[in-house]
Amino acid sequence: MKLLINLLLLCALSLGAAAADMTEIRYQDQERDQSAYTSRILVLGERLRMDYGHDDEDFILYDRHAGMVWLVAHGERRLTGIPARPMKTVVAAVAWPQDWRLAQERQASHANALFQVRLNDQLCVEFKSAPILKAEARLLRDFRRALAGNQADTWNGTPEALRQPCTLVVDVRLAGLEYQQGLPLAIRYWDGRGRVYQRHALRTAQPELFELPSAYQRFVLGAQSDH
Repeated sequence: MKLLINLLLLCALSLGAAAADMTEIRYQDQERDQSAYTSRILVLGERLRMDYGHDDEDFILYDRHAGMVWLVAHGERRLTGIPARPMKTVVAAVAWPQDWRLAQERQASHANALFQVRLNDQLCVEFKSAPILKAEARLLRDFRRALAGNQADTWNGTPEALRQPCTLVVDVRLAGLEYQQGLPLAIRYWDGRGRVYQRHALRTAQPELFELPSAYQRFVLGAQSDH
């Protein structure tokens, strides 16, 4: 019995220590023909915050437990919510042409792995992953999946002549694939976008950075009225 009590105490202490810390990940992102910029990702438990490195700026908050993505705009004092939908429902909501050929390749690269996804021989995304921060990577994967329903709506509302097939692959059908195998060290997309890992660190938790301003107007996509 004494051994069991000691084990329970150790578990409680471990959970307490984990709750007192948050993970910070920094990437260098770049759009086609644009200057590179820093993206900061903060992870605390089931919540993920994305911004550009400053505590007082606009940010995106993903709450996996609540199944919601929030866009926080301080200037407009507005919160825009995007509800997550089951991936099966999302994939079923868009038509996949029968003649489209999707291929995925994996190549060993020392301790890491290089993945390539092609559609009809066009490279849609290429990424190198490392077996680190797996819990944080899964949260990033789930964040991408949480946006897939909204991306599917956008695809269905886009005229066929303006659709980019790789968008359907990367943002809907295989949403979150880049974070499936661990933390990406580098990602390259078909449209010139790129992401390169800079560093990560364990920081003292700042729960206030993961809170939604209570006085802001709330609008949830798909809802009948503002909240």
